[in-house]
Amino acid sequence: MSSINSLLRRFYAYRLLTSEGFVYPILTVHALAQGLDLAGVGLAAGTFFLGTLFGEIPTGYIGDRVGRRNSLALGAGLVSITHIGFAMADSLIGFILCWSFWGVAATFRSGSTDAWLYDMLVDADATSRYTAVRGRSTSMFYIAAAVTALSGGLLYEYWSTLPFAAAGVMTALGGLLVLTLPEPDANTSKKDFSLREAAAAFTTVLTTSRIRIFVVLSAVVLAVPETIEVFVQPVALSVGFTPSLLGPLYAGLMIAAAVGSSLADPIADRFSIGGWFTLGTAGLAGVLLLASLLPVAAIPVFFIARSANTVSDTLGSTYLNNRLDSQGRATALSGVSMVQALIFVLARSTGGALADATTPMTALAVLGLIAVVAVVVIRLLADPFQSGSVMNSFRSSEAD
Repeated sequence: MSSINSLLRRFYAYRLLTSEGFVYPILTVHALAQGLDLAGVGLAAGTFFLGTLFGEIPTGYIGDRVGRRNSLALGAGLVSITHIGFAMADSLIGFILCWSFWGVAATFRSGSTDAWLYDMLVDADATSRYTAVRGRSTSMFYIAAAVTALSGGLLYEYWSTLPFAAAGVMTALGGLLVLTLPEPDANTSKKDFSLREAAAAFTTVLTTSRIRIFVVLSAVVLAVPETIEVFVQPVALSVGFTPSLLGPLYAGLMIAAAVGSSLADPIADRFSIGGWFTLGTAGLAGVLLLASLLPVAAIPVFFIARSANTVSDTLGSTYLNNRLDSQGRATALSGVSMVQALIFVLARSTGGALADATTPMTALAVLGLIAVVAVVVIRLLADPFQSGSVMNSFRSSEAD
């Protein structure tokens, strides 16, 4: 047990160092300062998910082939390079290139992070701890992001390059630290993992009915808070925040995300994963609708959205890992991220266009309502959590 805890402490430290919080409060502000409008920011930010769309399967295969730990280290190095690019970008094309490259770089850790953690717990016969451990690691990530975000706005006002340089250095250190972690014995993919086996792992996401349906449902749910991210900064500036105040705002948002992640395990026990994905989606849509009618509510709603997002992300990861084999786990999870990325691109692009035609909060309320309708229809037609109607399933346990 002491050996497991030692590994977990290093894993938590890796998550802490790769939080990139310095850039969160100022990334959209920086793009707007270089001449982009909201539609341009929405388009450029959306290409992050386009990058993940094309990068997920190749990098997931790399993670299974060369080891999840090595994939995480490579991803950290590429993300560090991305932040340098953001500091130099001064056009729509430049930001599209940076955001899309960031998306590709992020795929080296999107499947491998959860795959490494789950397989390490398999080695320790402790998979029942996954939701709690994953939630705690995500909390560490957001707490570190909160601390660094506090200085991000101040650094940007002093010199716009500083937040990106700080994020690059900190992420590179995380890449070095992760190399001290072992490759789990449960990872059977690394030796002689072929392209045919990778294809089989990927098709599991598409051919297993419950997994396929859940991936679509979860992507629609997560697309709403992912799109909210684009509008936090312009909305905050419109209600009186300055760039230096965006740091404290983002610190608070990161704390909200950390709280949500830490609450994922008790929420699953109380409502079930299926119950959360229905009730949580409806609740978020409701507060977004309120904020569209009452602009003063926008900032508190952003806090609620951050918490809801990390609950959904953590519980979604639990649902999937409990149903995937270790063989090709990173490839399969990358396939999930690829599907999600496609929906995120559509949501962010649509959200940007709607925001220009109406207001940011109106656009987000529309997306929230679309998500509610989609979840209800999916659960009525082909519930990935259990048989029966949605009305009878909120408090039930998932069957599989």
